[in-house]
Amino acid sequence: MTLIASAPLALAAQQGRTQVRCAGQVISDVIIRAQGPSYGAVFARSRLVGGVLSRLHTTTAPSVIRSFVLMKPGDRCSALLREESERILRAMPFIAEASVTAYADGEAVRIEVITIDEPAIVAGAGVSGAAPFLTGLTLGSANVGGNAVYASLQWRDGDFYRDALAFRYRNYQLWGRPYQLQLRAAQRELGNDWEMNVSAPFLTDVQRTGWLVSGGGSDEFVRFARGADLPPPALAVQRQFVDAGLLGRIGPPGFLGLVGAQFSLEDTDPESQPVVVTDSGIFHDTTGALTDRYSQARSVRLNALLGFRRIRFLRVSGFDALSAPQDFRTGIEVGTTVGTSLGMSQGAARSERYLGANLYTGAGGASMFAAVEAVVQGRLDGETEWHDVLSHGRAAWYVKVHPRHLITADLSWARVHDSRVPVQLALGARHGGLRGYEGAHIGGGSRLVGRLEERWRVGAFGGSAGAALSLFTDIGAVSAGDVPLGRNSGVRQSIGVALILAVPARSQRMWRVDVAMPLQRRDGAGLEVRLSSEDRTRRFWRVPSDIAHARERVLPESVFRWP
Repeated sequence: MTLIASAPLALAAQQGRTQVRCAGQVISDVIIRAQGPSYGAVFARSRLVGGVLSRLHTTTAPSVIRSFVLMKPGDRCSALLREESERILRAMPFIAEASVTAYADGEAVRIEVITIDEPAIVAGAGVSGAAPFLTGLTLGSANVGGNAVYASLQWRDGDFYRDALAFRYRNYQLWGRPYQLQLRAAQRELGNDWEMNVSAPFLTDVQRTGWLVSGGGSDEFVRFARGADLPPPALAVQRQFVDAGLLGRIGPPGFLGLVGAQFSLEDTDPESQPVVVTDSGIFHDTTGALTDRYSQARSVRLNALLGFRRIRFLRVSGFDALSAPQDFRTGIEVGTTVGTSLGMSQGAARSERYLGANLYTGAGGASMFAAVEAVVQGRLDGETEWHDVLSHGRAAWYVKVHPRHLITADLSWARVHDSRVPVQLALGARHGGLRGYEGAHIGGGSRLVGRLEERWRVGAFGGSAGAALSLFTDIGAVSAGDVPLGRNSGVRQSIGVALILAVPARSQRMWRVDVAMPLQRRDGAGLEVRLSSEDRTRRFWRVPSDIAHARERVLPESVFRWP
């Protein structure tokens, strides 16, 4: 046996435990030590606060943790399976930290799994300076009963229209297996939407297969900016979708191919006449750019899924979280989809062929990392006519000057061309747009945004919370393209400052208050304050909502579900 020499291991040896490398030894036992969130000294000083926090949280059940561990008693200890078990646990949104360690147990080894939970409370409120003072409320838990279940209810005052209600449920361990069930339903002020899917996500290279079955629908109004002095017109759109896909692994972990198939059906039914949605009702509109612009289509396809992956994982700390660990993908992965329409297709989708591709590549180390992710998809009618072409992605560069000092630069882009779905990309979109321009009434068919941010971690407050300050600048533009009422914005820029918190200090979730000042204060742009809460460690590229709307509701590439 090869011993790993380190100060913590010396302490372990003094306690009668010797940490060893996994090298084919028989596993005598797998011990789970699940722990609740560690709120640190500040909360520990108050019995009342500490007691309330303890009662509001149920530690993740050992049986839940055990199902994500890729080794069991009687197996041979594998370094790959140990590392992947640890990484999969860290990738779960209800786990903040995880370690999987092998200890000598005679000629065998004993596996000890230690996890620390993320806080499970889900809560939020909207307030107003005038009656009604409470305008919104969100309540739920990210780990109901410690059983890896997320559930939440949301209410928002509808003012003139009906109140909005939303329900979300996600089970990360269905039937005691690492299968996932997701349910989402919402009654909006106008319209509604729902979605359900069951999947065996492709969490690790050691898996042989992955599958996904999903369905859903929506009834919504898509708005189009046309200037600060005019109310935005809107088109009502109804969409339904169903899909089912299966893929399998070819080759060894770390250097593999994926091959699969998927059936997909999507109905898109936009209205032919625009309306204006106001605070006192819905009125007809006569905007010529939207009248009879879109038509109904039904796409029924059989898709072939092909992928290649040569990926390793790099564990780092303090990049997309203040101090918590995360796993960066290094290497390259490619997913492609080739689909052909079936006889049940109607309208513009009747004779289409679908092509889509997703590319990711990343490289770096503990102090510097760079990555690019790009997605492109489109439909080919006949031999040369491309429609519904959508491309988007992100390139990012992280430089960790000091353990408390991080500089990030990233570039995100999106473009739609000849879309059958009503869409317009906003300059100041909440996700993906320029901070400081959310009030700007400008949209187009393509968007390019660059961001530069410098962050200093300024304190840990006894482990109870981490805090950081950052300075940032955004620069970007939208161009008109071929979307209705699209405009060229010209280059716009904003500058700002952000206060960032993590509670507890080692949480992967960051709370941000961004204050952004546009340098071109026209078209409705002005000082903007954004409050957000997000875990950015689990995915490199979060697709903005307006881009997600432009995509198919059925997305063949999603079957891959790269971890």
